[in-house]
Amino acid sequence: MISDSIEDRLAAEAGRLPRVRARTTLAVALLPALAALVWASGAVVPRLAYGGDGGQDRYEITSEMYITSRVDESFVNDGWMPVTVTGVGVRGDGVVLRQVSPVEGRFPRAVGPGEPLRLVLAFDVEDCAAVLARPPELVLEVSRWWGSQAVTVSPAEPEQPQGWFAVRSACDSST
Repeated sequence: MISDSIEDRLAAEAGRLPRVRARTTLAVALLPALAALVWASGAVVPRLAYGGDGGQDRYEITSEMYITSRVDESFVNDGWMPVTVTGVGVRGDGVVLRQVSPVEGRFPRAVGPGEPLRLVLAFDVEDCAAVLARPPELVLEVSRWWGSQAVTVSPAEPEQPQGWFAVRSACDSST
């Protein structure tokens, strides 16, 4: 026969998770939340996005070969950590970037959390069909203490590619 004290001890532990298992379960449950928090902070990949309208865009048809365009665009650091923008490029067919200059200061340019970065981009459109088929992507070179990386800045609304209004308008008027 089992004594009452042994039954009481066994019943007290019944249905409980062992401490190690409870801690492991809690850690596994919190891991996705922590990963989402780190991602949102911009600690791993800088979070740069299009800001408000930068200013006046303009274009001119300089020859039958290409259109020269100037885009004044604003970007914002959506992350919680500062970034240093060291360069700008364009990824896409039919466009050649000729000059990039910040409206304020020069490169490298530190951009704090929530701060805007306003750039003036001058480029030549060499193939309107390629640009209209797939708008170019703007790539910002960002430097951090552990190294640098290229960050593609995508429009908030893919159907309305911000920053390329002057290019699209120039191509529409030349056809």
